[in-house]
Amino acid sequence: MSTPSSFHVRAILTTGGLWEASVQELPEVRPAHRSLSQLQTRVRAEIAKARSLDPEAIDLKVATSTGDEEFDAEIDQARKLRAQAAELEEKARAAAVPLAQRLVRRHGVSTRDAGLLLGYSGSSVSGMTKSS
Repeated sequence: MSTPSSFHVRAILTTGGLWEASVQELPEVRPAHRSLSQLQTRVRAEIAKARSLDPEAIDLKVATSTGDEEFDAEIDQARKLRAQAAELEEKARAAAVPLAQRLVRRHGVSTRDAGLLLGYSGSSVSGMTKSS
């Protein structure tokens, strides 16, 4: 789905380490840069100029490719694993917060000791016990 300020970008890595972009909705927009983040900035600027839009209001849907399908699949798998790890960390923290609060508030355990028990730093436990 796209909105008037949403654009589909394909960024392909060249053999020389340069990212080249193409914008589906604006074929004439084809910037290149060595940095993927800087490429996105350039894409936004060129789209903004072509469509008289605020660059900050432009939503980019970026698909990247190294030019090697197998390598791209490995990168995609690593991203998926990273997302799963982040989700598990979020669940672990959600489970640890009430336990940290109980250890510190009811049992008088130091935040450092609660952290050791729960696998977090004392400062993380301190933050957990300050909320709510």
